[in-house]
This record gives sequence, structure tokens and C-alpha cells, in this order.
Amino acid sequence: MSAARKTPALRLTAWGEPPALADVDVPEPTGSEVLVRVEAAGICHSDLHVLDAAPGTLPYRPPFTLGHEIAGHVVAGGSGVTIGDRVAVHGPWGCGSCRRCATGEDNYCDRRAELAWTGAGLGRDGGMAGHVLVPHVRHLVPIGDLDATQAAPLTDAGLTPYHAVARLRLGGNASVVVVGVGGLGHVAIQILRAVTQARVLAVDVREDALSLADRSGAHRTLLARADTETVLRRETGGADAVLDFVGSDPTLRLSAGILRPGGDL
Repeated sequence: MSAARKTPALRLTAWGEPPALADVDVPEPTGSEVLVRVEAAGICHSDLHVLDAAPGTLPYRPPFTLGHEIAGHVVAGGSGVTIGDRVAVHGPWGCGSCRRCATGEDNYCDRRAELAWTGAGLGRDGGMAGHVLVPHVRHLVPIGDLDATQAAPLTDAGLTPYHAVARLRLGGNASVVVVGVGGLGHVAIQILRAVTQARVLAVDVREDALSLADRSGAHRTLLARADTETVLRRETGGADAVLDFVGSDPTLRLSAGILRPGGDL
């Protein structure tokens, strides 16, 4: 019997401890599982929350490999997969058998509270390794020839703002304000420009963030100041929607203050 192949992995070994690099066995897929050779894995602010969490704060049970923003190519698996396909991995994994999971909505798994994981890198072994074992082909999204370093963050930093934008009810001549042009906000601006006809306005406290908003396609950028709410209400007549990617008390007050009646925050 040949020795198991090894792969380096960045793992959380215990709460309150820094992550450790370790050699782990390359997993062997069984049943519906798919083995993906990782080409790129992003680091998310959620990873920092996991590393900083006190014991008992999260349901996860160390040790596990970190990383839930993953792109790579398929190297092994059962039916429904093609070896060599380049894919991004949808990180939220559910129980796989409830009504929500059966319709592909693992992020809304009905049994979420019973599980000791949220998904890849969040209780289950994730993508900060040479390989990642994915429970089912439905968690894989083809990326063609898209660079893996661009594709990996789209599974979270892209999916999160897209989820918000897709829920908006925007008619003609709509205006949308994006508050906070960081890792999520600058993607939100690009998505809004790509899938809506809305006028997009961006607000931040940093000049460099507003430059990023310009490059991302914002029609108007404003530095957050005492009169920002007045300026925005005058320019928009009340925003149809506000996407607040900061979520602090001051930004939520601003966001609520610039909405038109029936607007979405």
C-alpha cells in the first residue's frame, strides 16, 4: 500500500492560537465529493474573526484548514465532474439534505444551527492548502480562463454585494448610494453598473477609496462630511437604495436619512 500524498495546509489548531502550517493528507473523494487542486485562496475579514474568536464563540471544532475563497481545477470526483475543469468553490455548505439544500440554497440550510460548520474554511477544511475536498459538484462554478486570483474572491467579496444588488427593486432613473468603498463596496459599484441602469453614488471617508470608486464606475463620489446627507438628498431627491458596507452607527444614520420613502437599505 502506497503512503498517502501530503499537502501543505494553513490550519487553525486551537482557539486563540495563531494559524499553523502543517502537512496533511490529500483527501480522497468518495460518493458525491469532488477534489479540487487549489490555484488561489483569498483571505477574508471573516478569517480574522475566526482567528480572534474566543472558545465557545463559534460552533466550529478545531483543527481545520482555513480559507473559504477558493478557485482551482478538478482533479478527481464522481459523476457530473470533468477532470481539469477550472472552477470557483461556493463556500457556504449546508447539511445537503434539507429542503433548502435540495434547492441549492445551502447558505440558508434549515439545519444550520445543528451543524459544527458553515462551510469551507469555517469548520470544514478549506482552501488554504494544495487541495480541498468539496462535498458536491453543485458547489462548483465554472470560471473558464479567468485568473484564479480574480475568481477566488468573487465567491465572497463578489457574491455578498451581488446578493444585495439582486434583491433591489430599481425602476427607471433610480439612484443607488454605496457607503464604504472597500473590498465589497468597489465590487458592488461594478455590479450595479453591469446589471442595472441606476445612477451610482459612492461615499467614503478616504480619498483613495473615492479614487477606487471612480475607477470602478461610480457616477459621483463624495467625501463623508457633515453636509453629506444634505448634498445627497438634494442630488437624488432621496435614494432608491443604499448599500452600506460599513454598518456603523454614523453610516446607518446617513443611510436611513438619504432614503426616499419605500427605498431599500
